[in-house]
Amino acid sequence: MNTDLSEKFRAFAVPECRETSPLYCSLTEAIAADAEILLIAGQARDGQPVPNLLFAAVHYLLVASPHHPLAAYYATCTTEPKDPTQAFPAFKDFVLSHQQEIVDLLQTRLVQTNEVRRCACLFPAFMHALRHFDPQPLALLEIGCSAGLNLLWDRYRYAYDDSGKEYGDHAAPTLIRSEFLGKRPAGLDDSPPLVTQRIGVDLHPIDVTIPTEVDWLRALIWPEQHHRRQLLDAAIRQQQEVELDLRTGDGFADVCGIAAEIPHDTLLCIYHTHVANQISREKREAFLDTVRELAHQRDLLHLYNNLHDAHLRLQVFRRGILTRQTLANTDGHGRWLEWLA
Repeated sequence: MNTDLSEKFRAFAVPECRETSPLYCSLTEAIAADAEILLIAGQARDGQPVPNLLFAAVHYLLVASPHHPLAAYYATCTTEPKDPTQAFPAFKDFVLSHQQEIVDLLQTRLVQTNEVRRCACLFPAFMHALRHFDPQPLALLEIGCSAGLNLLWDRYRYAYDDSGKEYGDHAAPTLIRSEFLGKRPAGLDDSPPLVTQRIGVDLHPIDVTIPTEVDWLRALIWPEQHHRRQLLDAAIRQQQEVELDLRTGDGFADVCGIAAEIPHDTLLCIYHTHVANQISREKREAFLDTVRELAHQRDLLHLYNNLHDAHLRLQVFRRGILTRQTLANTDGHGRWLEWLA
């Protein structure tokens, strides 16, 4: 048995899905002890979070043809799912009977969950960061953009409690709910900035005009989490009304060339969330060196997590001077944030 992969599944069960997906929690613990499933899962492409990828591959195939007994345990296939603790035999049978299709997905697809609710963390972070600068147009550059839905963080509405108070674009059709644990940052009530460029770079950007691509995005969302799918659908509808520049490439390596295209009378905003942990330490350091070099040529801000730890962090380069801030501790799905700055 692949003990390293087994431990990855065990680690995934407790912090990742115990409270949010009883089905995946139960399946994960069983997969960790099953050599046959681990052998199949081990064929995933390097650098990808294997549990997420395996579950998405199964979900993608199952929803497309929900006639297997496993469908009775998935809330996306039935309104009354069966006891998740009894799902593994059906899950294993589905995986073994669809082995080649699953391996093909493991080797060609990426975990590109475009978690729109993370914008509930991006919005206050950017509004806080922009207080370091005089008002000016923004050029957004998101690395690991998936379908580019988080390039619209300024175009959504936000609610952080049940008071009825909303922030962001009050006319936006998409409402994102989250929660502050403790204090709130200044700047939430400020008017959203003018954004003149929205550039997203991804190894495989997702085109939401292609139904199978949207199906993959939906498959990445866990079965019980209907609200996440509804929010994804709303954001996709809104995205289709905004001009985005989505590019195929390695944003960490290409950042200097992209920055050269952006006029100097705009503020360059580089950001990436839940992606830097998928690249090597050497590549991370090279990227940070490049950002520092860019800062000798122009003002910019760099918002990120998972470079060194899970905290949402900010680098502000103004007139060549760097200011660093640890902004927040955040939930990976954007359900809450604890403001620290």
